[in-house]
Amino acid sequence: MIQYPKNVNAMERLNEILKSHGIKPNTNRSLVIKCFIDDHRAHSLCTLHEILKGQMDRTTVYRNLILFTDKGILKKIPCSDGNFLFALITTKESNCNSPSFRCKCCQKVEELPELPQGYLDQIDNKYYFLESIALEGYCKDCK
Repeated sequence: MIQYPKNVNAMERLNEILKSHGIKPNTNRSLVIKCFIDDHRAHSLCTLHEILKGQMDRTTVYRNLILFTDKGILKKIPCSDGNFLFALITTKESNCNSPSFRCKCCQKVEELPELPQGYLDQIDNKYYFLESIALEGYCKDCK
């Protein structure tokens, strides 16, 4: 869960978030994570690269996205077009049994309630990735 220390400037807060997840802070990492914290939206590699164009190359953006996903700061969300969005994990209890909802208009991402155990029991003896379950539609603000 992303929590901001009190009475600290913005860059120091970003660095504390990174350190708390075992990541050594640097300018590029702070810039990438700042994009998610500032607008509370999911971003694709392409949109982040466009935002950060001139500050870092596409490969650096991608490496940071993967690092943040591996360290539990970001969640990777599949889209119906075959691409992936990355969103800030905002709850301490973020669970892999919880699908996501993504607004196709504003790109806001919400974690939905955990899938019931009865449902999961029905797909026994299969190897599956619950984190890849994502619903798409329009949020109440965009409908």
